[in-house]
Amino acid sequence: MVKLRPYHTLLFSDLEKFTLLEEDRKFTKTPLENIDLANRDQERHPTLVYDDKDRCVGFFTLHEGEGIKPYSTNPNAIFFRSFSVDSQYRGFGYGKKVMQALPQYIKQYYPTINEIYLAVNTDNHLARKLYIQNHYEIVGETLLENKPVYIMKQSC
Repeated sequence: MVKLRPYHTLLFSDLEKFTLLEEDRKFTKTPLENIDLANRDQERHPTLVYDDKDRCVGFFTLHEGEGIKPYSTNPNAIFFRSFSVDSQYRGFGYGKKVMQALPQYIKQYYPTINEIYLAVNTDNHLARKLYIQNHYEIVGETLLENKPVYIMKQSC
């Protein structure tokens, strides 16, 4: 089981110990980089993932408004971005647990949202497999930060 919590400055210390492998850095920004971006963009909503021992094991950002516009014209869609699992906790199924908990979390905090979009690098086969197993479908391809990505979506 995982708990998803909206970021608050009181949780900052939980992210200071968060580690990503260098190979992960080619696919995502760090949680601290994402917090910095969110401080300058009120449509970005950083979210922390906790395990049943209340350890921060993951992170992602939900992006509304301008953040979703390159991928969807639906005003009730949200963009799931910069998902990462702390390198210490990889391989324990947290990615799957987050993807399973995400629709309910979105319904709770963003009740008007009816679609979730994400972009996954075309060479990130493990992530793409995770998303497909959790009912996301590929709906297009584009470039994100000059890298080819698949655009995927799930209705919720």
